[in-house]
Amino acid sequence: MKSIVSVCFIALITPLLVEAANVSAIINQARATVGSEKALDGAVTLQMSGWIEPAESKVPSAKILIISRRPCSQRLEVRVDDLVETTLLNGEDGCIIRSNLNDSQQRSQIRPMTNEETQRAAFSTRQLFSFYEPDFKRGEQVTHQGIEQRRGVRCHRLLYSYPDGISTTRFFAVNDDMLISTVTDKGVESVELGEQVVQGIKFPKRVEYYEGDTMLHTVVIREIEVNKPLPRGIFTIPTGQKVK
Repeated sequence: MKSIVSVCFIALITPLLVEAANVSAIINQARATVGSEKALDGAVTLQMSGWIEPAESKVPSAKILIISRRPCSQRLEVRVDDLVETTLLNGEDGCIIRSNLNDSQQRSQIRPMTNEETQRAAFSTRQLFSFYEPDFKRGEQVTHQGIEQRRGVRCHRLLYSYPDGISTTRFFAVNDDMLISTVTDKGVESVELGEQVVQGIKFPKRVEYYEGDTMLHTVVIREIEVNKPLPRGIFTIPTGQKVK
């Protein structure tokens, strides 16, 4: 009887172990297409600049600057003509600043981010440095949801999910482990195009964003700097604007 129970138990857990092993292998192979473990784990600061090209011609383009630091600090600046919106995240605190460069009195509208906005900003910051690695410390889990066609490529479908409901679905090519696309829990899909290598890490030149079959916009990445020293106080939340 004991041997029968043991055999049944092994039969039950074997598929789970195989799936876990496959997920780990897929992620490790995908990370290897981006850079060595030393290069990926050694990225502490990241600066990217470029512009946003809207799919709709009536919408103006915008300049964009992203400055991030492990583990959870980010400065995102989006500029349209003379209007600038700056999103600041420093750990658990965050705010949004709107300003006009033509304002001689340098007045700005500042408001604290909501809890959801802070969580989303923190999530996006961690994603910049994760390079597909799950955030197990915060409860993120990865599930293999099968193999399917995505943008004409046979892909592994991996669901990354947090206990709070934030999730990301990534599609990795079966043949060469490359990331084909990423879909957020809000239904926005991003597709990376082109290649530029900085400090041993491969980054895209362009990222296209879609909602269903409709293109929203394209982010063109002009310049990337890894581990460049950052100006002091670049993530400082203005006095009195910390989220309580």
